[in-house]
Amino acid sequence: MDLIRECIEKYHETMITERRHMHAHPELSGNEYETSAYIQEELSKAGISFDIVPPGKSVIAVIHGKNPGKTILLRSDIDALPVTEATGLPFSSETIGVMHACGHDTHAAIGITVAKVLNSIRDKLHGTAKVVFQEAEEISFGAKHVLESGLIDDADNSLMLHVDVSRPTGVFGTNYGVRSAMTAICKVVVRGKGGHSAFPETTVNPVLIAARIIEAVSEITAYEISRDDFVLISPTEITSGTKNNVIPQTCDITFNARYYDSKFVELIPELISRKAKNIAASSGGEADILFSSHGKPMVNEKDSVDRALSVIERIWGKDMIELTPPGLFADDYAYIQEIIPGVAVTIGAAKEGNTSASHSPTMMPDEAYMDTAARFAAEYMAEYLGFAE
Repeated sequence: MDLIRECIEKYHETMITERRHMHAHPELSGNEYETSAYIQEELSKAGISFDIVPPGKSVIAVIHGKNPGKTILLRSDIDALPVTEATGLPFSSETIGVMHACGHDTHAAIGITVAKVLNSIRDKLHGTAKVVFQEAEEISFGAKHVLESGLIDDADNSLMLHVDVSRPTGVFGTNYGVRSAMTAICKVVVRGKGGHSAFPETTVNPVLIAARIIEAVSEITAYEISRDDFVLISPTEITSGTKNNVIPQTCDITFNARYYDSKFVELIPELISRKAKNIAASSGGEADILFSSHGKPMVNEKDSVDRALSVIERIWGKDMIELTPPGLFADDYAYIQEIIPGVAVTIGAAKEGNTSASHSPTMMPDEAYMDTAARFAAEYMAEYLGFAE
């Protein structure tokens, strides 16, 4: 739709400015008060009404079309990560130890732009468009909080966009059905017998036991679970000791697990527990585990995927579509999608093939992808609602 393309061009510079402001002022999950205030200010400047999810972090822009109809929402997350930035960008994070290392600053700026575009063409829309600026995606809390507010109960369809710094700028990725994984945290507490490092024979060293447990757990996905199940169990934290000449009493290991099938909520802790307890006991120690499963898999609805692919093909062509397999990443948009059918789409932002890693200190998306993302979202939402040229 030429009108939407013209609006995107009109708001391009402002979108970049908004993104860079939020990138320089990141806030961790659950603390996005200044980010929320900034988004509210930008929406107010554009004359866009919005609702605030108490206590004031998540914001929902509301654009009513001229004619009655359905309601559609775009989910844009706004939280940052506990990462120290190392990009060297002139608008790098001004908060030491906090960075938009997952691209949520771009998502938020795209969301503001989509709200502006749809507000500009509201006289041509049937129904209502909502843009949800959601807190705390990284800790799988924000989506549930928004749902509990009741402010999106009227939505009939939903859309989520996410930057992909592993693919060339402008390449779209999505699929039918299961899109992402469930996650779990398994903490193994190893107890030994502490003592002086000069007399190891009088101790039971929990660090040595932990090392054997880590090695054994790594064999679970290699030899005890089918490759077809796509399960990952990664050791991510190990904590023990206070002094270099003291053998500690305990050692804690944290594993991060990812899987699609809910059967692993019971199977994984069972497998880890058996290995950990047997290894610890064989060395004269003990081991207990604490297992906590998080989230749900995103599941893309067929009609929504069909609509997304149709929009992409119409504007950018089939060559810019990659039907990708489910990923072992996770996103709490799954909670929204479970109630409000929709589609999760990634958009490439690796300029000239220069990829970077998400959640890393050097994560650096190509800002050029933002125009493509904003136009796609606006086109998808306008098409769903019904657009009169």
